Amino acid sequence: MSHRDEVLELFRIAASDREHGAAEIEATLIRGLLAIETGLRLKSLHKGLKMLAEGQPAMANLRAMAGWMAAVESPASCVSRLARRATVLEELPDRFAANAWPFVENSKVVVTISRSSAVAAVLEGAWGRGWLGSVVVLDGTASGRGADQARRLEASGRASSRPDADAPTWLDMAEVVVLVGADAVGRLRFVNSAGTRSLLGLARQREVETVLVADTGKDVEEDVLDELLGLSPLHREASDRAWPIFEAVPLDLVTARITE
Repeated sequence: MSHRDEVLELFRIAASDREHGAAEIEATLIRGLLAIETGLRLKSLHKGLKMLAEGQPAMANLRAMAGWMAAVESPASCVSRLARRATVLEELPDRFAANAWPFVENSKVVVTISRSSAVAAVLEGAWGRGWLGSVVVLDGTASGRGADQARRLEASGRASSRPDADAPTWLDMAEVVVLVGADAVGRLRFVNSAGTRSLLGLARQREVETVLVADTGKDVEEDVLDELLGLSPLHREASDRAWPIFEAVPLDLVTARITE
């Protein structure tokens, strides 16, 4: 297989990945591109970027990556920037875990929703620091992959998957905190799995602390959020029954944001 074919294959895999979070997809793609850096060609990169934009239209960090890569003037400058971004992504889980530790260390239960590699990094890091608490992962939409998140976390500590309807029970417990991730963050709102707004609204009513975990690579303008929501896929139960997988959530529903 030629180098050019290898580049397009990396983009094809990234564009069709429905098993991992945005940061994980970005990191895997960048590692692959750096591994064949001498074979990178601008024509091939641009074709791959189009593929990525069509396959992952709602992930802000992948959108940002596509934006700057489309503007690079040479493969060498592309490789240099990819290497810098790879370093940031490599350090991201540890930074998330360290920065979120003050919010988690005194809690007994963390409630989260759907799948988020950023939230997983915080919780895995907390258990690594000796945290003895447990995690409840609400499912979110049928495509929110909350059960997948719970299975990942079970490898490091006590975690369980629960339907969204169970949220009030867990939020009424003592020493609970809510952690959520995001696919994109604007000045007033952020985008996450459908069900997030309801969870945070319940938490506010019960005066439970709510924390958003999202690196600054996911920051976008407010009008871009609307575009991303318009492009996000629908979950279909039948030909006449469908609803959005993602939703916009007011930022004022979270009490703190953790970044890198």
